[in-house]
Amino acid sequence: DGCNYEDWQITYVPHGINESHFFPISKDSEGYKSVLDLRKSFLTGKKNKDVIPEFVFLYNSRNIRRKQTADIILAYKTFCDKLPKEKAAKCVLVLHTQNGTNLIEVKDVLCPDYNVTFTNKAFNVHEMNTLYNASDVLINISSNEGWGLSATEAMMSGICTIVNMTGG
Repeated sequence: DGCNYEDWQITYVPHGINESHFFPISKDSEGYKSVLDLRKSFLTGKKNKDVIPEFVFLYNSRNIRRKQTADIILAYKTFCDKLPKEKAAKCVLVLHTQNGTNLIEVKDVLCPDYNVTFTNKAFNVHEMNTLYNASDVLINISSNEGWGLSATEAMMSGICTIVNMTGG
């Protein structure tokens, strides 16, 4: 462009995920106990509290209409309806979100018979990596999002993602 910039005038900020923040936690590592403890806690206080979840769905996003959180709860119910009752009792949908629609009421209306749990705080990066590693799949079906940050973090943590194509 004909401009001569000095090094101090130009900064490149890469777009990506720090692989020291989000990564698969090995079953042989010290940190794997925290993954198991978190996974077990997903059913704490539920009628099946002694059951360790066999399959964990994770939703990690804002609680706004375009994120279609109620649709995820309904899809989870439809999934569990197709399973034998003893298998459905070992599944859980974890909603890591805040504010917005009263998702407890939505869960009670749409999915009263299955395990849906809510996180109750903001997580730091280490806790988020543990949350991803304690899950089997992340769901992000936003109606207007070209690519979700949570999907990238989940993949860096070694879990599968369910996403749609929106061209957001």
